[in-house]
Amino acid sequence: MGTMARGAMTTIYTKAVKPTIFRIHPDKVHDGMIVQGSRIQRLTPVLAAAETLLAHEDPALETEAYGLTLRNPLGLGAGLDKNVAIPGILQMTGFGFLTFGSVTSRVCAGNPRPWFHRLPEQESLVVHVGLANGGAEAVAARLRALAAAADPRLTSLPFKISIARTNDGRTGDVDEGIDDYVRSVRALDGLSPLLELNVSCPNTMVGEAFTAPEALDRLLAAVDAAAPSQRIVLKMPSDKTWEHFRDLVDVALDHRVDGLTLTNLRKDRDGIGMDPAIRGNLSGRPVRDLSTEILRRTYLHAGDRLTLAGLGGVFDGRHAYDKITAGATLVELVSGLVFRGPAVVGTIAAELVELARADGFDRVQDAVGSRADSPVPAAG
Repeated sequence: MGTMARGAMTTIYTKAVKPTIFRIHPDKVHDGMIVQGSRIQRLTPVLAAAETLLAHEDPALETEAYGLTLRNPLGLGAGLDKNVAIPGILQMTGFGFLTFGSVTSRVCAGNPRPWFHRLPEQESLVVHVGLANGGAEAVAARLRALAAAADPRLTSLPFKISIARTNDGRTGDVDEGIDDYVRSVRALDGLSPLLELNVSCPNTMVGEAFTAPEALDRLLAAVDAAAPSQRIVLKMPSDKTWEHFRDLVDVALDHRVDGLTLTNLRKDRDGIGMDPAIRGNLSGRPVRDLSTEILRRTYLHAGDRLTLAGLGGVFDGRHAYDKITAGATLVELVSGLVFRGPAVVGTIAAELVELARADGFDRVQDAVGSRADSPVPAAG
């Protein structure tokens, strides 16, 4: 029943819903989704019924990561729900875990709008949000309220909070940036199983200061000293040479970092037909092969010392499976929801089981790194 329901929902989304919403500016669509979704998720029987149809359950999908047992390896990437506004809506789509944020220590208005631009032919969103969010203290209060409500439709999935450096006129030198991160770490301590340090948001006033190895080392030393109760994940850039990227991985290995999310948005627009006046960086298909190749190299370099999550251009089971066989224990997506609709998560989960079994694996997790020796072909 789930397979048929997901197929029908995908057809409806592709033929009717997407053509309609793609005529509306993506900023307005995103804002409306947050407002309406926060209302709809109060109807918990509706969420339960929708999750039954959308999610794909199979013991072969069960995944162990960070001391957690996840129902599947698929997670929401950061950026869609920055303020933990619609956890119930996101849970019903069938994810195994969620990422909220990125959150900053101060309230952040973000960059001037527009924040999003669609490239339908490239299956890409151009993102220029600039970390707009309500601030770490407000998100901490929201998480405490959700925990107190104890509604399983809102709180049962494992999740991580992504934190980043505040993007505003008060942003200063590296010392100020370290203090900014540590403030967020302390505000959110103990409120999630995982904290993700987003050191690679490319849409900020001061750029990516902490993708320099020396600065990253200083930041991680400060986070080590703050001693948060959560495990620490780093969200990494996509636009560095392998040698530079490897140096960042080595810095992470010197600290209490448990995992990496690979990778953030792509800056390079070569081969992308788009108006140069459009501001922002690329998600979706243009980053897919680049991020998978970085993931593969990182897996070969770090082995099982870090848990890797693959992110970038995941629209179907093959895309997710390619990241898993390259070395990803977990796979995250955001743009896939936009271009393929809410049934995409369950569809990918079902396809992962088929692909793993076709390769002789009883569990999807058994396939992690099984093709890491084979470079990812360059996109044609």
